[in-house]
Amino acid sequence: MGRFYTVRKQDGHWNFSDDTGKPFYSLGVNCFSYGPDVPLQANPERQYGGDGNWYGNWAERKLDEVWSIGFNTLGAWHSPYFMNKSIPKTIEIRCSRQAKKVNKGWGGFPDVFDPSFAASIHAEMVDVYYQKGMNVAEDRSLVGVFLDNELRWFGTGGQWGFTDPGPGKNDTNLAEDYILLPGDAAGKRAWVDYLRERYSTIEKLNETWQAEYGGFDELAYRTEYRTAEDVYEQDKLGFVRLIAETYFRTTTSILRMYDRNHLILGCRELGSSVPDFVLEAMKDYVDVISVNFYSMTLPYSWLERVHETTGKPIMVTEFCFGVAGEAGFRTVTNGAQRAEVPNQRRRGECYRDFVTEATAKPYIVGMHWFAMYDFYDSNGLTGNYGLYDGQDRLWEEFAEAVRITHRGALLGKTGETAFRTWRTGAATGTEGGGRHE
Repeated sequence: MGRFYTVRKQDGHWNFSDDTGKPFYSLGVNCFSYGPDVPLQANPERQYGGDGNWYGNWAERKLDEVWSIGFNTLGAWHSPYFMNKSIPKTIEIRCSRQAKKVNKGWGGFPDVFDPSFAASIHAEMVDVYYQKGMNVAEDRSLVGVFLDNELRWFGTGGQWGFTDPGPGKNDTNLAEDYILLPGDAAGKRAWVDYLRERYSTIEKLNETWQAEYGGFDELAYRTEYRTAEDVYEQDKLGFVRLIAETYFRTTTSILRMYDRNHLILGCRELGSSVPDFVLEAMKDYVDVISVNFYSMTLPYSWLERVHETTGKPIMVTEFCFGVAGEAGFRTVTNGAQRAEVPNQRRRGECYRDFVTEATAKPYIVGMHWFAMYDFYDSNGLTGNYGLYDGQDRLWEEFAEAVRITHRGALLGKTGETAFRTWRTGAATGTEGGGRHE
């Protein structure tokens, strides 16, 4: 019947261990789906048959093509069609989706002290584990689950990190967002309770802060404080640690009510923007650290510190390189702007360099490409993100470079000399794919 995926370290090198016990290096594709979020220009019934099963035909053909260039995992946001297929896959649960937020915009961070946070986690768990029509908790082809995606740990005043911020990076922007909450908000009350526990009496706080407050309750209705700045900064750092501990303790304890079998793959951090205190809190709750980077190279000095701090292996769960004009895009949005190249040949070279260098690191256990298809102003995304274009054609020159790269990566990481087939999981010598005219 097989076993569940694990991670293990052997001779100084980390790898996943698959459902047969063999080493597994996860090479994934995000958004493996053909649906309304990818408004393609192709005619699927003409391409895949008008017998009412065009989607199944599409799925099998695409799995054949994508696996033939060395990918072996369905990344986040794949089609529900694949959930009952015995194919290596990952799931993003989005624990914070329905919770009250302390900051706005992409990656809005939840108020982890508000009851809506736990309620949101349960709602998302019910959706994943009870409303998909399959027993996800017992799926041995599921590598693991992500708790969230690109949370704004760095707060309203911070930025997405692309480079090494240096050791001891512990900004307190997230604490500032909590402090700006209304006085009756759960997160603001948690801040005041934290200060009460830290200082015991208002007299001690006043002495340390060089302030003259009448009681702790007053602090709930202030968004700025009279305080000694160096002490205040340490207080905020401690609160960020409490936020992180609460986030990971709450998410993982609830997850384990529904699923005691699968790896917890972190929450797909926004590059190097996550504070060190968060990493220190995370290590006791997750099995793998997941990070998303849209850059020409990875900040390895930072990644090595992450590994040393947490003692956990790392996955790069989003990266891409994209072409603008030659691929038919005047506008490129979001992460692809930082990884723009002139043509598909150069795109393939960048993929080779990026993946080859990452695979050589003993603590990296997977690389997930974003995405399956190019985006045409879908969910705010535009650009040559895909393995395929809007006519459902493989970017052939790029794909050939991917295939060659994967052959070397898997040989070096797991000793595999041939790509696996999605149909059986066994190695196959089949190589090739669709064609981009």
